[in-house]
Order: sequence, then C-alpha cells, then structure tokens
Amino acid sequence: MQDIVSRLEQQLSQDISRIHQPDSNSAARHAAQRLQAVAEHAPAFLAVLAEPWLDCPVSERTEQLLLDCARIHLYARILDDALDEGLTVCRQNLLRAQPMFWQTVQRIGARVPTRVAQEAEQLIQETVSAVLHDDLRGDPQYWGPKNHHLLLVPLLLSENSAAYQACRSGLSNLIALVQAGDEWKQGVLTDVSLRAELLDFVTQCLDPEQLATLSRLGWQGAAERIVWNADQLISVLSEPSCV
Repeated sequence: MQDIVSRLEQQLSQDISRIHQPDSNSAARHAAQRLQAVAEHAPAFLAVLAEPWLDCPVSERTEQLLLDCARIHLYARILDDALDEGLTVCRQNLLRAQPMFWQTVQRIGARVPTRVAQEAEQLIQETVSAVLHDDLRGDPQYWGPKNHHLLLVPLLLSENSAAYQACRSGLSNLIALVQAGDEWKQGVLTDVSLRAELLDFVTQCLDPEQLATLSRLGWQGAAERIVWNADQLISVLSEPSCV
C-alpha cells in the first residue's frame, strides 16, 4: 500500500508544480500550502477507500484510476479555493488546472462502462448539492455528501458492485468524520446546537452492523478509522473548553 501512496504523492506534486506558479507574496504561499496539503494527506486516505484492491501487486487499471481520482480531488480543492478565497492566484490556478481536469475525466470515461459513468455523474451532483446546502447552514449530514467525489474511488474500482453499495453509507460516514475534524480545526464548532448535532451524527456512525459490513467486505481500515475518528471527536465535543 505504501508504494501506491508514494506514487500518488509524487503525481500530485508534479501536477501542482504545473498548475501553481510560485510567488513570494503571502496569498500565493497560502495557496501553495493548501495544494501541497492535498499531495501530503490525500493519498493515504484514498488508499483507505481503495483497500480491497490494494493487494500486491496493484493492477495497472487500479493504479491509473486511483491517480485519476486523486487528480479529481486536487481539482476539487482548486475549485473550492477559487470560490471561497476569490484571490487572483486561486482563479489562475483554476484556469491552469483545466487541461488536467479534462484529460482526467475523459480517461475515466474511457475506462468504465456507461452505467458506472452515470453513477459517477450522480456522485458529483450530490457533491455540488451538498456544498450549496452546507453553505446556507452548516450541518454534519452534508459533510460526507459534500465530499462525495471521493467515493469515485470505490465506485470506479468496483464498477458499482453490490459490495460497494452495501458499504457506501459507511464510507460516506468516514468522509464526514474526517471533514468534521477539519471543521473543528477551522473553529466552526463554536455553535452549541451544531456541536450537539455533530455528536448525535458521530454516535450514528458507530453502528456495529455497518462497521461489521465494512470489515467483512474488505474495508477493515475504514472501519477502524471510523472508530478512531469518532472517539477523537467525542472527546473534543464532550469538553466545554473545546471552543
């Protein structure tokens, strides 16, 4: 697994070097740091989502689809920064990312059946809809769906198999818990009602049957990560001094 993680890190770093032009001003440095964070942290998480397919040796198809999904995630970060930050450097990065984005989408479309491509489109629609709703009012129920582009990994690798469908909710919950950690770091959880909603959501994520299904169908690492992330969030949310 570490080999594929390293290859993803290397590819993302190369993509970022082509998209982002270094500059000494603080806005450019901040933009670069956010993109480099994708290269540093996303590959390991993508590997968790791809766990059932990472038996050695990893097939060429699996590796290429993972690389393409990593690029979609990088593009999502670039788009998010262009929308949220509104800085010239972020808009320029979005423009320079277009060739990578179109190449990636076309390559994915050529590798998967039409029915799977249609499911992928649905995931992106869910992502956009959840982002729009969460922008109006922060809600933990949207924190998984607003990152559902990450579910492209198991969807494409499994070609929308029954195992993926059975584990889809659990994998979405894992994504939501990771996003919740980011929301906490950004100081979003100052609202008491939001913290209560998140605590309730985290508790739901620990459903034993769902965790057992993930482990049984090949996502043991995801199940373990859900428990770990949930435990961390419960500890933080239970302390009055967490905000």
